[in-house]
Amino acid sequence: MRIQGKEAVMILSKFDIGAGKKGAADGPQAVRDEVGKLGLVFDQYESLDNISLTTRDIPHEFGKHIEMILEASLKLNDTVQGSITRQKFPIIVSGDHSNAVGGLSGLKNAWPDKRIGVIWIDAHADLHSPYTTPSGNIHGMPLAALSGLDNEKQKKNEVSEDVTYYWNELKKLGVLQLSPKFDLRDLVFIGIRDAEKEEWDIIEKMGVRTFEPQDIKEHGIYYALNQGLKHLEACDLLYISFDADALDPNVSVGTGTTAPDGLSIAEAESIFKTLLNHPKTGAFEITEVNPHLDIKGKEMAKVIARLLHYGLTK
Repeated sequence: MRIQGKEAVMILSKFDIGAGKKGAADGPQAVRDEVGKLGLVFDQYESLDNISLTTRDIPHEFGKHIEMILEASLKLNDTVQGSITRQKFPIIVSGDHSNAVGGLSGLKNAWPDKRIGVIWIDAHADLHSPYTTPSGNIHGMPLAALSGLDNEKQKKNEVSEDVTYYWNELKKLGVLQLSPKFDLRDLVFIGIRDAEKEEWDIIEKMGVRTFEPQDIKEHGIYYALNQGLKHLEACDLLYISFDADALDPNVSVGTGTTAPDGLSIAEAESIFKTLLNHPKTGAFEITEVNPHLDIKGKEMAKVIARLLHYGLTK
């Protein structure tokens, strides 16, 4: 399988310790199995196994499992960076969305001098930090970590010294210790519809380009894609992250945090086709497929496999 003239590598990042509901660790393998049934064969597979929660894990209230997420993120960073260095195109299938810290960091560490734009296809904004999080789950914080954002002006939580330390390490993940990895002005949301006030405030202040369900209904998915890419035209590379909960709940039957009024299959097909094949795309992530929550067995994995197949072959 080749993308943009490069051999594609599928990286299975089986970490789900950033989510409140466990089980997404089995999502990457389920997607790979379904992809194989459709006849898609990648030149290489990399598999990163989940980290077991052990007695050394401290239950931090506002950064749950953050030290282990740092460990997991560094493994994914190194894997993605290594793949890019070997001229591969990484397709990352990850457990929960905290994996994006490792995925995007790997792209930035491979290309430290490049300006990276991010297209985040998700029901949620994932812009919380330990200082504002309502849950303590890191899968609601990756964009804050990657953009070096603390949200301390909106502080609601008293954060321990340990969480502060690990959070700062997460922000500068990688051997080059780069932070931020990208500028929030180079961020585009597609399908966002369920965010907290602190996150909307950041979006408005930083001029983040958003395409909410009503925008897509009125103008169509290609309007969102074309305008989003235009917003990022000064960027050298793109990191694409597709959360299964971006899809409407009648489609996203196996993911942890669904929200109504999501994307249709046809809209998702257009996203995969356009962005997988865009010349600036440097890495493509798919996340939050949870077979343990799937009311139809493996339907969510099958949906994602079909989207990948459509994006790569149609």
